[in-house]
Amino acid sequence: MRSLSGRLCFMAGVALALAGCLVSEEPILDERTGAATPLAAGAYEMCPLGDGADGSDCEQFAVTVDETGLYRFQNGDDADDFAYMRFRRIARRGFAVQAEEDDGYMYYYGRAEKERFILEMMLCPALSSRTRDRLIERGDLVAAEGEYETCEVKSLAGLKAAALDYHKGRASAGEEDFTLAFTRMSEP
Repeated sequence: MRSLSGRLCFMAGVALALAGCLVSEEPILDERTGAATPLAAGAYEMCPLGDGADGSDCEQFAVTVDETGLYRFQNGDDADDFAYMRFRRIARRGFAVQAEEDDGYMYYYGRAEKERFILEMMLCPALSSRTRDRLIERGDLVAAEGEYETCEVKSLAGLKAAALDYHKGRASAGEEDFTLAFTRMSEP
């Protein structure tokens, strides 16, 4: 299995060192807490959004979902090049998204739009200071003392609050932001 975040960063031509990401060693979402199914199974094109992105940065994925809500994103025809994801609805058209990585889990905010699904990497420094400080104080996020380079998500409440910060537009945008659009491809 290839790391989804690594592929995403490579696609964008960015040397993102995962600094600032929301991560966890153990999954926060499971078949009980992460069973939302915002994407229908099928063929999708995934394209990075933002400055410098163009059609040559897009890739095709076969998307499947099992009865527990576990998604499998397979890149092209290579059965060994895939990623697993889970979704939890946090608001109308808004989702907390968990991507399985080689050494843990990474978290994204997902937003369903009319013709596409947007996936944005959640970054600890981008969270509003009020939300971030409250989550750290409660133990829902853990960060190095006085630094927010990478925050470890410790609870479902922490993940939902971080995703809601993005959903409500309180998270600040920056140069480190990484956003993708999944668009369902037409059936031939």
